[in-house]
Amino acid sequence: MADNPNYPIGTAAVNWFDSSSQLHIRVYSTDGYTITERCADGQGWTTGFSMPGSAVSATCWNDSAGEHIRVYATLDDTTTEWCFDPGSNWTKGEYTPS
Repeated sequence: MADNPNYPIGTAAVNWFDSSSQLHIRVYSTDGYTITERCADGQGWTTGFSMPGSAVSATCWNDSAGEHIRVYATLDDTTTEWCFDPGSNWTKGEYTPS
């Protein structure tokens, strides 16, 4: 774990352009205990959601419905998939290891 829980020890980032060419950035950082989402949507940085996690990875894609984000949070030897899809809030995904 981190020597100082205020310092990030792991980071993942995703980005996309919307239909009006606005850049959107999401950064997911962990301090070894909690993953925090930071969001940039052209109006400065804001804090999004947080979840338990000592390691993090993320991916995103666009389709005709909009942007889809997947964040994989690992804690205590278990990885949880968090999903954000157009028209919904964050939900727990169906990912299972092996």
